[in-house]
Amino acid sequence: MKKQCLLIASVVCVLLSVGCSNSAKLSSVAKELDVQKVEIMKTKELEMQQETIQKFEEKKYEYYLTKEELLTDIGQGIIFRIDTAFQKPMCPIVTGGNWAFYVHKNNVVNLEISYSNLIATNGKKFYPYKEQVIVDVISPEGDCAYHFEKLGDEIMQDTSIQKQIAVTPGEWMLQINFAYECDEARSNFKVCAAYESPSEEDICWLREARIGENAANTKGAIQENNVANFALTETGKEFLEYICKTVNDFNSNDKKDEAFWKDFLFLAYTGLWEDDAEIIKVPRDDLGFDEPVVKVSLEDVQSYVRLVFGEELPDFKPSFEEMKKGQTSFFYKEGYYYIGTSDFPDYQYHFVDCTVYEGEGGIYAVAEYNIDFEGESNVGVVRLTLIPADNANGFVVIAKEEVLS
Repeated sequence: MKKQCLLIASVVCVLLSVGCSNSAKLSSVAKELDVQKVEIMKTKELEMQQETIQKFEEKKYEYYLTKEELLTDIGQGIIFRIDTAFQKPMCPIVTGGNWAFYVHKNNVVNLEISYSNLIATNGKKFYPYKEQVIVDVISPEGDCAYHFEKLGDEIMQDTSIQKQIAVTPGEWMLQINFAYECDEARSNFKVCAAYESPSEEDICWLREARIGENAANTKGAIQENNVANFALTETGKEFLEYICKTVNDFNSNDKKDEAFWKDFLFLAYTGLWEDDAEIIKVPRDDLGFDEPVVKVSLEDVQSYVRLVFGEELPDFKPSFEEMKKGQTSFFYKEGYYYIGTSDFPDYQYHFVDCTVYEGEGGIYAVAEYNIDFEGESNVGVVRLTLIPADNANGFVVIAKEEVLS
């Protein structure tokens, strides 16, 4: 019996010994895996940074157009062009596609709409959009000069039309909405609008609006610049300090939706007071008092958007009735935005550095600001990516990243 107990004890000890040995090996392997994970994470982070730079250098414009293709279109007086072919399982959806264009003298816009092999699914995949192809041309007065609409099963009938639309001086809007399913056969979709006789002013306006460049600031001119040509002035630094607290994080390839524009416009004007803006009071029954709001014209807002981003503000005009009860005012009425006044949290931003880089797409810069909060220094950092532009600042902002420690 004792021998059996001793034998069992010996076996248990051996097993424990083997278990301990395996445990030590597993622990060692685990540590090695942890080190590998860290290295993999570092590698992925580096790859993501390189991918971001690559995406910047290979930036696409307005639906799969390269910069060169867009510049070619603009040189030919093309206001907007999408010409794509998809097949299953793609489901292209665009809602609220607004493209402004300016008419400097009486002209004609040639509009082409053509598509084939579009498939309808009776709204099941596209709720709340449903299948649709809608194209509108809106005059500076807000009137619809041309309307094209196909809904539901109507989109399955192949279509090809060409229209000429008389246009007068002022800022017009091309609105495009579509949603459909692709089958095994390629679904072709094209919408193209172009000036019949584009003036030099029309082309310059398109170049400025679509790419943030004037006629002299073409791709070739940008490549002639070198790193030393870009300088961030004290005025530019102060301007970017304000951008740090009034622009949400975004990437150069992001599509700016209504939520982005609402946040940007609200933050850009809510902190202004009598010395900086026109302040009026708006009756607010839901709040129980007359609310002080900043009143700013559509033209001023559009100009500011061009200065910051080098692009056009979309047709974003929320009404007073659309606001939720108790919400700080943000609405549009008769040519003006009304934005309730408020203070910002106690964040302070301090310029640290601006580094200029040179890539295949031209030069760009990254400006860095440290963040202080309620007496604590360096609680985070903001990085703003800039590209040269022919405006009062000499740059536009194409990306923002805020990282808190």
